Amino acid sequence: MFERFAESLVSVLLLASLIPATSVSAQQDHDFSELEKVALAELKETDTPGAAVLVVSGDRAVLVKGCGVANIETGVPVTTDTLFRIGGMSKFLTATVLVSLAEEGKIDLNVPIGRYVKGLSPKLSRVTAQQLLSETAGVKEDHLRLGLYDDAALGNIVRSWKDDWLIAEPGRIQSSSHPGYAVAGLLIEEVAGKPFADVMSEKLFSPLGMSRSTFRPLLALTYPFSQGHRTAGGQKPTVVRPFAANSVGWPSYSLFSTVNDLSRFLIAFLNGGKLDGRRVISQSVIAKLAKAPTSGPAVVDGEESYGLASARYGSHHVLRGNYTWAGMRPLIRIVPDARFAIIIFSNGGSRHLTKTVEKAMQMFLGPPGKPETIASESLPMTQVEMSGYLGTYENERVMTLFLKDSRLFIRDDTPPGRLGSLTDGAELPITKVGENRFSISPVRTSESTLFTIIAGHNGRIEYLHIGGRALKRR
Repeated sequence: MFERFAESLVSVLLLASLIPATSVSAQQDHDFSELEKVALAELKETDTPGAAVLVVSGDRAVLVKGCGVANIETGVPVTTDTLFRIGGMSKFLTATVLVSLAEEGKIDLNVPIGRYVKGLSPKLSRVTAQQLLSETAGVKEDHLRLGLYDDAALGNIVRSWKDDWLIAEPGRIQSSSHPGYAVAGLLIEEVAGKPFADVMSEKLFSPLGMSRSTFRPLLALTYPFSQGHRTAGGQKPTVVRPFAANSVGWPSYSLFSTVNDLSRFLIAFLNGGKLDGRRVISQSVIAKLAKAPTSGPAVVDGEESYGLASARYGSHHVLRGNYTWAGMRPLIRIVPDARFAIIIFSNGGSRHLTKTVEKAMQMFLGPPGKPETIASESLPMTQVEMSGYLGTYENERVMTLFLKDSRLFIRDDTPPGRLGSLTDGAELPITKVGENRFSISPVRTSESTLFTIIAGHNGRIEYLHIGGRALKRR
């Protein structure tokens, strides 16, 4: 059966490569044949049923293409108008509207949100919008997959959270938090006096002509949309069921959009807020979004922006994100100084389509230069030092540090079915590479993973920061 699936997938992909995409602007002056070969090969290599690709350069979309199928069971092809759930990319759009409201004088990003939102827990009411957007509010991580999805549910759920939803004092540490962006969404709702989804449509989607973009799943279901798929162990991809829906996740990971729609946002973003000859987003809002990194003891792979990671590609500053949610693998790179961006929505597969992204970036930006290297030799650790790190650290993900044969090891003890293992189910030795900086080498990749250990005010180790989030020691 899997062989028949592979044959049909290749046929659909080859057909898709021959059909002109419904591009937002004419595709001229660029030869994408090699890029398309890389994309088709990577789709097959990763057992990804389908994908939509967008490349923006300057003030136009130079490549907008759908490949493969939106649903492995029906064989419906992916087009440039197929809705995908865009995952954590939703945060960046939520931040755009909240910063816009601040520019209009409707909110101060640097005062406690309790001024604007009533009924929050005491600690949560003291965080600021700036801390929520930069993910330094100390709100813990959680992917709330199923639940209510009416407009009132966002406020009802956030107001039910107690002080234990904060794992750190506001401003103390940077840690990815989807619930933190749920609070930001409620803040938008309260300041504007309308449901969050309506505010996003009125302030962003409608002005930009993003006609199919929506947070509401019952509206998304009326358009052609892609299902998420699971791929494991060389088996045929299967549709993820049940369909993930929870309005508390709308602001952070549950926007439905198309590559055609997002091309309009990215063109405006890369051109100072202008689209089709008119201003649709304030230039100062664009500047704040493009240059809003936060750094601190927990950030080991660069800096963090509003919902996107901040990294380097050669001399270029890049806003980036790789997400996995409900069988989707959206991926984004924005390079403001080069006025370049690429988005790939894939609906499953064994990994993100990173080779395709790398090929596109080389085409437009040249080679990346030498990557930052991790020290090849381990720094010595005494038994006393290693003993100080031992324990279990938790923030949705659960990691355990332990001694084995007088060496320090790490193991991912996250319950099955939640997030996937950072250590591929293995016990991995830890290498110290700097002051409070460590690395591990997962089994399935040649690249090392960096993490940091962070002490509290009393000197006792309090947090382990890995994969974008801070895990608190039990």
